Amino acid sequence: MASKRKSQPRKVAARKATSAQTRMLDAVHQVWLAGLGAASKAQRGAPQLFAELVKEGASVHSKTVGTAQKAVRSFMDDMQSTLETRVGEARGKAADALDNLEKIFQTRVHRALTQLGVPNSEEVAALGKRVDALNASIDKLTRSRGPARPRPPAKAAASAPPAP
Repeated sequence: MASKRKSQPRKVAARKATSAQTRMLDAVHQVWLAGLGAASKAQRGAPQLFAELVKEGASVHSKTVGTAQKAVRSFMDDMQSTLETRVGEARGKAADALDNLEKIFQTRVHRALTQLGVPNSEEVAALGKRVDALNASIDKLTRSRGPARPRPPAKAAASAPPAP
């Protein structure tokens, strides 16, 4: 019994929709017939009136075409700006995601290198400065001693007689 109650409102709604469509089609058909009748009367009764109606129809047509073109252009411009905005947002999000991925990669590589005991760039730079300072100290000591003298061989010093 419940299924009959549910199907009856659907049938009524379907009939109402069909009847509304039928009425609309009838109205459109009557407008079409009225236009044909007006054109027929104007053509038979007054050729001048027919020419004026054709001229006025052409004028209305050109105005509506221009308005429609403006509306389409406006719509297309709006769509283009919307697309450009969304593409810009997508690019920004992609750049942010790439930056985050790069930071994660750098952090993990740094952690792995630290665990392996590989010195970082700051430590290498500090060692470079120390080597430069040591080289400067060696150069300074070398200049302060004067020209280098040849050292006697180690065997000659060992075979010399002891001093009395």
